[in-house]
Amino acid sequence: MIPDTLFTVFLSIGYFILLLYIPNIIWILEGGINPYDLLKGQKRSPKRTLKAKLASLAFENYKETYPIFLSLSVLGITMGIPIHSAAFIWLILRFIHTFSYVFEWNWTRTLSWYSSLLCLCWMSFEIIRLNRLTMFTHF
Repeated sequence: MIPDTLFTVFLSIGYFILLLYIPNIIWILEGGINPYDLLKGQKRSPKRTLKAKLASLAFENYKETYPIFLSLSVLGITMGIPIHSAAFIWLILRFIHTFSYVFEWNWTRTLSWYSSLLCLCWMSFEIIRLNRLTMFTHF
């Protein structure tokens, strides 16, 4: 069962917040820095580990298409257009993209990124298609 679009938006916001902290969590778990030094905010902190850098890059990549996703989702919600399937598939593909980015699975990362762009296109086409069917019913 696929959740509705609003719940998917809330999940994507939670995932955005999680992605914000994942690089630091990986940095701590790999022993690159201890939590006290991280919270103290030293000016000369040690260099980040490779996986922490990759997690930061995955977050930056997520931020590139996230505004488009939010815009399309809010537009679909306010217009009453069912785009919940495409929105949820987009979020799952972004999960896959993050993990494949951190673990350096290049083919999976590329496929999930292109597939998530297709989901954004799918959301756009559904909004255009279903809006054209209903925009003249009020006259």
